[in-house]
Amino acid sequence: MLTWLILMLVVLAATLIVLLWGGSYFFQGYIYTEPSPGIYWQGPLAGIVMATGFTVWCLTIAYSSGASQKNVPIDTIFRFTPHEDMQELAGRPVAKIVAIRASRKKGGDKDGEKIVYSTKRDERGRYVYMEVAKARPWQPQDVIALEMELPDKNTLRFDLQGAEPGGYREFVSSDGWTMREFEDGPTGMPTKFRVGRLLWNLFFNAAHLLGWFLVLWLVLRFHASHAMGFGVVLWIMFTVIFLPMMLTYAGFVAANRQSMSGQ
Repeated sequence: MLTWLILMLVVLAATLIVLLWGGSYFFQGYIYTEPSPGIYWQGPLAGIVMATGFTVWCLTIAYSSGASQKNVPIDTIFRFTPHEDMQELAGRPVAKIVAIRASRKKGGDKDGEKIVYSTKRDERGRYVYMEVAKARPWQPQDVIALEMELPDKNTLRFDLQGAEPGGYREFVSSDGWTMREFEDGPTGMPTKFRVGRLLWNLFFNAAHLLGWFLVLWLVLRFHASHAMGFGVVLWIMFTVIFLPMMLTYAGFVAANRQSMSGQ
């Protein structure tokens, strides 16, 4: 899988060299009367610089622990999320959840009845939680905490946090994992906000835009204003069309590499 990713990046580099050389030759001849005298080496250099940046981005994902097709840790600006999914669940809700209701004794803030729920598929193919003992759907009344068993047999507890009026309730563990509850029950997939993940996503996306501007301005010798205009167009084109496919495949390579190493 990694070989195919590298081959794809080599093809991308060749494509960028042709695109930037041919595009610069045409547009500079149209805008500035004649293209830059060094276009024969500037085009290939610009293509190699941008391809190197894309290679670093893709390989960073391919060698990230927990990355997959559905969990790309450093994604495009329109797709990324600073929240990390719990890797141990492999992209699906935990099979069983224990709902802890408030005690009916005086005070009502102590743990009371514990109700076990397991995942079932509804008519639309979605995972929903059904009560094991009575085969009924999720009952949110008086639930103050949730518990789930991790693959390593440890139990993780999520306590109810205050919700805004009309908002969805959230249950948070002591180490920051959050599980949201919707009308048909909890998601069963804890997430955690990662400042580092947010910063890395902003860095790579900003570097992508800055890279196009600098390559067009300093290497291909476009005027600064033209370099910015063309750079924004190329940034949007790659962000919307090409990068999502490349980064998703890099996530697939990461998941395949982890499954192979786990055998």
